[in-house]
This record gives sequence, C-alpha cells and structure tokens, in this order.
Amino acid sequence: MFRMRPLYRRSTCRSSITKAPWTQLRGAAFSRRWADHWTEEKLSTSHEYPLAGALSKVMHPKLAKKLPKEKGKMSKTSSAGHVRTQIVSPGLCGMLFLWEAAPIYLHNADISCPDDVLKYMSHILEQHRGCDILDINPGAGLWSQKLHDFLQPRNHVLLEPSPDIYKEFLDPLLNAPGSKYKLVNKDPLSLDSYRQIVDEGLFPQQTRIDPADPAAQEANNTLLVTGSLVWDPPLTGMGFDSMARQMYYHFSTAAWSNDLFHAYGPVRMLFWMHNEDSSNLIAQATARKQQGNQRAEMLQDMSLVVQSAHQVRLIGRGSPSREPQYEMESLVRALRSGRENGMDVPPHRREDSYEYAKHVEESSGGTGISRVNTFYPFLQRLQLEGKSTIGWMQQSFVELVELQKQISSKYPDLLMDPLGTVTKNSYPKSLFANDEVRKFKHNKSVSTNNLRTKVSCEAAADIGEKMYVLECQALRMDEGPERDSLVSQIEHLDRAWDQAIEKFTETYQGYPSVEVDDRISLRYPPGPRIQWDRRTFEPLLFRKDEAWPRNRLCLISASPKPRPTGDSEDWSEWMQDFIYGTYQNTGSPLALALDSMQHGLSGIIDECPSLTNPDKGGRMQMKHFRVRMLTTEMIHELVQAYKDWPFKPPEADHPRYYRSKR
Repeated sequence: MFRMRPLYRRSTCRSSITKAPWTQLRGAAFSRRWADHWTEEKLSTSHEYPLAGALSKVMHPKLAKKLPKEKGKMSKTSSAGHVRTQIVSPGLCGMLFLWEAAPIYLHNADISCPDDVLKYMSHILEQHRGCDILDINPGAGLWSQKLHDFLQPRNHVLLEPSPDIYKEFLDPLLNAPGSKYKLVNKDPLSLDSYRQIVDEGLFPQQTRIDPADPAAQEANNTLLVTGSLVWDPPLTGMGFDSMARQMYYHFSTAAWSNDLFHAYGPVRMLFWMHNEDSSNLIAQATARKQQGNQRAEMLQDMSLVVQSAHQVRLIGRGSPSREPQYEMESLVRALRSGRENGMDVPPHRREDSYEYAKHVEESSGGTGISRVNTFYPFLQRLQLEGKSTIGWMQQSFVELVELQKQISSKYPDLLMDPLGTVTKNSYPKSLFANDEVRKFKHNKSVSTNNLRTKVSCEAAADIGEKMYVLECQALRMDEGPERDSLVSQIEHLDRAWDQAIEKFTETYQGYPSVEVDDRISLRYPPGPRIQWDRRTFEPLLFRKDEAWPRNRLCLISASPKPRPTGDSEDWSEWMQDFIYGTYQNTGSPLALALDSMQHGLSGIIDECPSLTNPDKGGRMQMKHFRVRMLTTEMIHELVQAYKDWPFKPPEADHPRYYRSKR
C-alpha cells in the first residue's frame, strides 16, 4: 500500500514547558482568527431545519472549551476551536421512515421529498441492502438514520469519538426496540481504531481475508463504510492541508493491502467532505490533474453524488483552469448520460446552469461544443436578463455587465448594443467627465482585449487539435505515399503551431496547450482522461444552510479498483514514487519530465506501446504529449519499464527514491 507520513506528530524527546503540544499550537493560531471565521451568517440557524437549532445548543464553537475531552485521545479538535459540521436537512437525504423515539425536531422536519440523495443513487446502493455499516463520525446521526432505514443493515456500528455531546441524538437510535445500532467510542483519526474494530469482531458475519488470497481484491458488498470527514475550520493533517484528504488517502490505499476495514475485502465508501477537498481528489479540469488526483483515480472509481454551487470564477491560481465552454461540454454529456440512466437531476437540486446546458445542447446538435465568440455573448445575455452566471463567466465580465445595466438605466440616451458596445461618438459631451462612464469604458476595453486573447488561444488550439487528429490517422496507416503526405501536413501544422504560440506573451503561451488537452481529453479515444469527465450523472446541488454550521459540502462515493494482478508486492510503492517524480509539472512534455527525473530516462517511452497507440490515447509527436494526459495503462507500462531500466544509479533502485529526495 502507499505509505504516508504518520497521522500524528510524535516527539521522541521528553516534553517540556518550552515546547507546546501540536494541538495547543494549532489552537493558539486559530484563536486569532476566531472572530473572522465564525460569522453570524455561518452560525445562523433556520426554522426550516430545527436540528440546526438543537445542535447550536450543544456544539456551538463558543462552547469549545467547555466540551468534554476524552482522556487518552490523541485528537482533541474541540480544544483548537474546530467543530464537526452536521447534516441538518432531512430532505437532502430523502423520504424515509423515522424511529418513533426520535427527537421532536426530526418528526417536525419536512421528510416528504423523495427525490434526493438516497433515491438518486438507489440503484448504486441497492446492492448493499442488508449489509453491515461502519459509520464514522455520525454526530447527530441524521444521515446515519436515513441510510440505515434505506438499507436495513444487519449491523450498524457508530464510530463516535464524542458520544457525550451527541447523546440526545444517538440514544433514540441505540435504545429503540430491536436496534441494530452499536456505539463504539474510539478515535476515528487513529488507523489503529479500524484495526481494533476488525480484531474485536464487531461485524460477526464478516470473514477476514488473507491478502495473498486470489479473491482478496474482490469487492465486498456486504459492508459499507460511510461518515463525515468535515471539520470546521478544516483540520490539517501531517503533510496535508486537510485531515479529511489524509484520512481518505489512507482509507483508499488500504484496499490494495486489505488493511483497516478492507480486511474483509475492498468496500465502497460514502463520505461527506468539504467541497474544496473534492477537487483535490477528482480533478475537474485536465490542467488540474496532479499527482494526488492521479493516485486517487488509479485506486478508486469515484463519483460526486452531491456538490455545492459554483463560486466566483477567478483567474490565476483561483481559476478552474478550464475555459467555461469546455466545462459546459462536459456538463452537457453528464446530463445526457444521466437522463439515459434514469438519473435526471430533480428540479429543486439543479443549478441555473442546468437550463443553460439544455440550450447549448440544442444549439450544438447534441455535442455540447461551442466557440468562445458565441458562448461568452450567450453568458453576457443571461447576466443582462438577471440570471446568474457566477462560476461560469469570469468575475470581471460579470461586474462589467452589472455596470452596463446601471449605466443603461441611468443614461437611456446612450447608444449601446446588447453586449455593451457603445456606438462610436455617441457619448454626450456631458458624460465625458462622468467617473462611472469612464470606468465602464475602461473596463469594457480591458474585457474586449481579454476576449480577443481567448479567441486567439482558441484559434491556436484549432491548429493543435487538427495536428493531433492527423497524427492519429497516420499512426493507423501502413508505410506508404498516403502516410508520407499526412506526415508532411503534420510537420506543416507543427510549424504553424510554433508560430501561433510565439505571438502570445509569456503569460499566455501555455493557454493553447491547455485547451488542446481539454479537447483531446473530452472528444477522442480512449475517452476522457479525467474521472470528472467520465461521470455518468450530474451531482445534486447542496445548499449551505443544509449543514450546521453552514458550509459547502459534497458527498463522494468511491469503490476500490482491484490491485493489478501479477505485479510485485511493492508495486504500489513503485507506482506512487514514479507518479511523484513525473508529476512535478504536469504541463511538461512527458519526455522532458522523464529526463528531469534521470538523465536519458525518456528512452523508456519506446518500451510503452500505449504511448503511440491512438486508440489508447497515444500520439506521434511526444513533444506535444504532456504528463497530464497519461492514462492508467500508460503509467503501468512506464513504471514497469522504469523498474527494468538498466541505467538507474544504485541509489535509485528502490521504490521510495523520489519521495525521499523531497
């Protein structure tokens, strides 16, 4: 399995008064941000969800220092000002029977809506009916209860580190006649807790599997692991900026070695997480595919069942790293696939973009493909009509349209077309010195230049895409005059590509290659290179007030992929190490990335047939094949070729070489 840094910092020296414990340091750092983080809006409760009000009385952040701490526990998150966000919306989970003994705030809640999470993914969960459930951090237990009533499990273990806090919520479940619930008070952040659960036989109908058994990697549908990995503010891990992601990686990698709860065979996981954590697991743009995403994709089939709404679309590091027309193309495909699979998003769980996607699908003949000079005006018209384009149109464009609406209303004599272009010389002299109008003219000029750059990037990407298509055609042909003619065209396009890239400033020179990779990933064999674009349905919309404290959450469903057969016991270590070395710059050509790892290593490309197989995502010109376009099959071939490469220096001939250099 992938070995990671220890979950907890353990000091080998004797503690002293000059060195504060890790949790105290974290708590001190957080206390300075307390007022800024716990805003009135974030802590507000709604009459629509009475559970939020009940929770605020027992787990309010201001009670943190008064909350009970369990002696001997290593995770004392409450002392650092962290709380565990709780699901409070019964309708989010779905219409299900509630225990008669349940607290009054559940009986009074609206449970009439049958269209939400559990119904939406019922065809996935049906195979787990009557299974065992391991429920991590159940807290108030709303999600636990709804899932329980749907699956009717034979055993439901609640792994709760703070049972005293949630006693009034969990006792009705534990004490109900014939209850299948069992409370276990262990630390969910300690991996040993999961091994103890297995050793103590808390699931008596499960059979422990020998990892060497040929059937050890067969999926075990008789156990389901669910829970919440949401701390507010996000709890940091060791070597991770998110404890949730650290735990998720541990859980995922344990499947290949049948460790932790995978000791009975690899099991499906259903976890509530911060929405921001999901993007580090499931890349939502080709350019966002990093080593963490790649490792996760090789280990798990992951789906986002629930996702929070789009946020403001920024530029630079805060951007989605994908132009909105490609995001829309991916959305159109997902919605069409969902309809075909009977998973059409219910109206009350849709973003506005659902309707926009229908328009693009119709206008594009079902492909979802659009051009920047038509898609941006479409978004601008939507914004003018008062519809939200947050997360789709760059924020500067959104602000420009809003300013345009103000000016048009204030100065009706100003001749302006629907897209904000003012007819030449139509400005009355009285407006020349108007600050508002001058700001609009300046911002309009900036946005026009920005859009012009996008059109130029798209034109360069057209060259790159055409070059790729011809490469694939040539690779499928036998040697001869016809193939030679194609190669000549490819060389001509390659020169045209270089000339097009040279016209951009250094800031924008990488943009066309990102667009080319998005197009190749979305439109050509072997299919999308990122798991997000392979989704067969669109996630349901999560609203912040459906959790308390209010938050942006998502629900990830993940089923382990079997460990590759016939590989050495330390294969996963070699693979992880190779990915770490290769993915330092995912926009680099593969050959350059390999040579940066070890001199001459690019020679192993010749030992990997999938890299030049167009049906498997390969191409002819390796200088245009970037690291982020690697498929799982390609990585397996590269790792094997690297292991067999005879020119490795002696100190590099082990599966932790690149990670040990960091």
